[in-house]
Amino acid sequence: MNRNKRRAVWYLFTTMLSIFSICTIRIFDGFNWPFYAVTANAAISLLGLIFHVHIDERDQKHPVMLAVRILLLLNSISVFLMIGFSLFILSSQYHNRLIPDGKVASPSEIEQRLSESGKDVLLLETDDLYIYYVNYNDLSFVSGKRPSKDDQDNLMCVAAAFQGTYQLGFSHDNIVGWHVSEGHLERGKPQDGLGAFTYVDGVARIWDTDEAEEAVQKAAAAGGMGFQQFIVLYDGQHGGHNSDEFRCYRVLAIINGRACIIDSRTQMHYDDFILALRNLGVQDALYCDMGSGWNYSWYRGADGKPVDVIGIPWPFSHNWLVFRR
Repeated sequence: MNRNKRRAVWYLFTTMLSIFSICTIRIFDGFNWPFYAVTANAAISLLGLIFHVHIDERDQKHPVMLAVRILLLLNSISVFLMIGFSLFILSSQYHNRLIPDGKVASPSEIEQRLSESGKDVLLLETDDLYIYYVNYNDLSFVSGKRPSKDDQDNLMCVAAAFQGTYQLGFSHDNIVGWHVSEGHLERGKPQDGLGAFTYVDGVARIWDTDEAEEAVQKAAAAGGMGFQQFIVLYDGQHGGHNSDEFRCYRVLAIINGRACIIDSRTQMHYDDFILALRNLGVQDALYCDMGSGWNYSWYRGADGKPVDVIGIPWPFSHNWLVFRR
């Protein structure tokens, strides 16, 4: 096989890798910038295949052809970067092995199970959901420094608000929406159509979009906490946000007046997730960031040791909701 044919086979291979990345990113991450980037990868790889099939090797020394070859070389490198990103997305979509404390069918059962168990965190399940019901005395919105697993008062930690971009350094401007961090009210990156969660004087509440910003500001003034996210359910009604992604979903919900975390047990469509929440009897639910890299989460097990739920603590994640003893 001559060198031109070997290169053609190489670009056939990179085209196939790009198609794999297109499918992975589209299914789990939607039509975001990585989808368009990897689609460009596939198109350029296909160009490389055509180039090496139809252009004689001797003609490839022309300055224009050399420029095309440099473009193809750079694209080959970026294809593997996008493959790495695709594998990163896949790895962030699966729960670690969890052992639930039992099944439930209604909110009344959940409260009863918690009082009988004596546990700090009760992990319950339905056919479609995991419910993390925490016996907390306080809730905190933490930004900047990741909450420590060594602090025995930290009972559960999950990613909370959206962030604008992947960045290593922390900035309140990169957290989307109004939020209260360490008692300070922060504006964050503006975004329309967000609801809010507040916790003031032991009362947890989810607010609809027209009240959300004012609610967080009032929570800060009252010495409480709060942050913004999009509404999944409000008073039992669809919150208005739609998604065509097939992935794991997570919400912060209010059940029996207590804040809790609810996950889909596996990848599912957004409408099916909402239906599962309604079947459980959930009335109010706010999304928690489950994007790739932002779904780091754990809870404290019966022996006091942290149990990792899903995701890896990537360095560009900078805000969390913490349930405290």
